[in-house]
Amino acid sequence: MATIKNIVFDLGGVIMTIDRDQAVKRFEEIGVKDAEKLIDPYEQKGIFLEVENGDMTQEEFRKVLSEYTGKELSLEEVRYGWMGFVVDVPQYKLDYILDLRKNYNVYLLSNTNPYIQDWARSTRFSEAGRPINDYFDKMYASYELNMTKPDPEIFEYMLQDGNMNPDETLFIDDGKKNIEVERH
Repeated sequence: MATIKNIVFDLGGVIMTIDRDQAVKRFEEIGVKDAEKLIDPYEQKGIFLEVENGDMTQEEFRKVLSEYTGKELSLEEVRYGWMGFVVDVPQYKLDYILDLRKNYNVYLLSNTNPYIQDWARSTRFSEAGRPINDYFDKMYASYELNMTKPDPEIFEYMLQDGNMNPDETLFIDDGKKNIEVERH
């Protein structure tokens, strides 16, 4: 039996407490009438997926969403919608991750977007005033890799880039689809 050397965490629903319904309400507030259909807790659809898989920049998303709603939306309004997902980031979880780093390689693999990551990579992310990247050896963000979970390619990329043996890697995710992917 292999020894675990690497631990990979998802962000939303694992480290960060999220609220899809709050995000839906916020997007509805700024004019996205069918936000309920477009916003998923695990994998987005339409232009929401395009910004998470890196096919669309923050500004492109803002412009397309403005056209979609029929009114000019500011970057702050769009950020307000996305940040509706964020309920809190319990400091005890982050402290535990720092403890794990003493004995393991610790990574983040997340379907995320530049709106959430701009906040997460700032000192506003944690009670301790530390950005998210302080807690991980390396981060793999879907929009930067141009692929999302559960696409097997994102897992293969991470394993190769991190020089990880899958038999020595524990992946923690709250999305059932994301942990059922089989290696070929």
